[in-house]
Amino acid sequence: MGSDRRADRTGSRQSVFRGPVTGVAMASEIHRGDPPTVTPPVDSMAVWVRDVAADRDATAALVREGDEFVDRSWGETVDRARSVAAGLVEAGAEPGDRVAIRADTCYEWSVVDLACHLAGLVLVPVYPSFSPGQARHVVEDAGATLLVSEDPAPEPVADAVEEVFLLEDLPAVGKDRSTGEVPEGSPESDGADTGTEGLPGTDRGGDDVATIVYTSGTTGDPKGVALTHHNLLSTLSILSEHIPEFGARASAFLPLSHVYQRLGNYHAWHRGAAVAYMDPDDLAEELRMVRPTAVMAVPRLYERIHDRIESRAADADGAKGRLLRWALGVAREYGAAIADGGAPSRTLATRHALAERLVYPSLRERIGLDELEFSVTGAASIDPDVLEFFWGIGVRVMEGYGATELTTPGALTPHDRFRPGTVGPPAPGVAMRIAEDGEILVQGPNVMEGYWNDETATDAAMADGWFHTGDLGRFDDAGYLAVEGRKKEVAVLDTGRNVAPTTVEDALTRHRLVAEAMAVADGRKFVTALIQPDLDALLELAREEEADVHESGVEREDDEVVAVPRDLVEDERIRERYRAVVADANADLADYQEVGRFRLVERAFTVDREELTPTLKKRRETIADHYRDRIESMYAGA
Repeated sequence: MGSDRRADRTGSRQSVFRGPVTGVAMASEIHRGDPPTVTPPVDSMAVWVRDVAADRDATAALVREGDEFVDRSWGETVDRARSVAAGLVEAGAEPGDRVAIRADTCYEWSVVDLACHLAGLVLVPVYPSFSPGQARHVVEDAGATLLVSEDPAPEPVADAVEEVFLLEDLPAVGKDRSTGEVPEGSPESDGADTGTEGLPGTDRGGDDVATIVYTSGTTGDPKGVALTHHNLLSTLSILSEHIPEFGARASAFLPLSHVYQRLGNYHAWHRGAAVAYMDPDDLAEELRMVRPTAVMAVPRLYERIHDRIESRAADADGAKGRLLRWALGVAREYGAAIADGGAPSRTLATRHALAERLVYPSLRERIGLDELEFSVTGAASIDPDVLEFFWGIGVRVMEGYGATELTTPGALTPHDRFRPGTVGPPAPGVAMRIAEDGEILVQGPNVMEGYWNDETATDAAMADGWFHTGDLGRFDDAGYLAVEGRKKEVAVLDTGRNVAPTTVEDALTRHRLVAEAMAVADGRKFVTALIQPDLDALLELAREEEADVHESGVEREDDEVVAVPRDLVEDERIRERYRAVVADANADLADYQEVGRFRLVERAFTVDREELTPTLKKRRETIADHYRDRIESMYAGA
């Protein structure tokens, strides 16, 4: 099998450096965004809500009902938010009080979010995938008195608050979608004043905490990141300075519990766009229905689209198949040529223009991205090959680097240029420098107030007036940031050589047969790896190799394979194919980083088994505990 490469799936938030960065900046040099300062548009989120909702007839949201997406106007949306705000105040909530929300991404989630801003309350998102113990920790640590939940909350969580509201039971939020009628007795149904005046949110100041977002840490309990009104509003200015106009419809399918999608919604509204709430399980269909003009995503989405296109091309027969395969080859070549501002040869430019005339428009339409004006990938690194492919077919994907503590953006690539292996220069208003030990340090109006109820952690993170990200990186001669992994995850071989596990893992996960990988190296003689195969691809490979697969041992959830029999991953024919994968990955690594031995695992790493955080970062200690015998077997006799 060839060296078919895929996007990273490691779940790390950084874009891992994969090539030589020239002209590396000195550790003391400060890099600043352009412009170096930004000004928030207003002083409080409630005032901002008033301003974005000024045109009551404008569309705020698109919500699926049956076979179509229907509009939700700003008039309806702000009326609903005001009704919920009044209900929360009536339940005893006062400005500055914390209100927790436990729900998947949906329009109603955002209504509650806006309601809390109008009432001057501090919203505390709780990932629905958190265990009852984790969710209770968040609620108790934040001091939340009220909880809004999509479904009945687990008893330990419900017991930690004074009152639990089901999302569907809140005034106006529970409007009957089939009739559009509002429940009797709600402020909206009674014809109450539905402006933004009369609620205390407009009295909140820029330094007041607006939300507490708990990071799904890979070790220990989640930490609460306190973000102020100034943080949120400054971030809107940062994004508006950097990102071009992007039309009428922005996507929302990532978790709103994470600040990345939430700020994406705010930014769309700030720019006058509507937010389309889409189901991740029906994303391929709904992208075609909505035809978004702006998409915020993670590498996995682009990877899946890329794989689907490549698979279709491989299976296509006749002249159409040959034309599609030719056009995709041109796209890959063209994307590589224009990387870092390069120019294609005249011959390549001519071939690309022909492919643009014959193939790419229908291809973009088929994947629902034919009206796309802006797209960004974040929260993980993306394979440069996949990035080049999308630029080649006319889908410009920006990369970003950020963290919850930065209200998301720290660095962003320009919308008209990409440089594989980097995440761009500092965002507008943001300053960065590299510490002597290689850690990325950040200053800016988007940097958090601190960790809630954790002065020690705050002091450590904000030492010397800079936020210490915990990420390692360097700047190239163009001032673009290359991120090289997590400082705390750097492993030291017994030879004294430092190994960043993410570098090894990225090299492995670029192959289509690998879904996930975890490198092991700390204190060891050499690097080894646990490899989670792409289980669908593995079953296909088993059929090719005529390996025995007992269907009773194949586990599926929502039509996705999540586990296969262990004897399949230990089949020597299968292991031989993966030896080629490892050899291919090792070719991209330094000799001391090369994977000496590996073991395949038969079960996907999951949030439910606490091997992944809700944001899909690996919990390395948990994974190591689950596969301790296999790890030790790789070092037996070494």
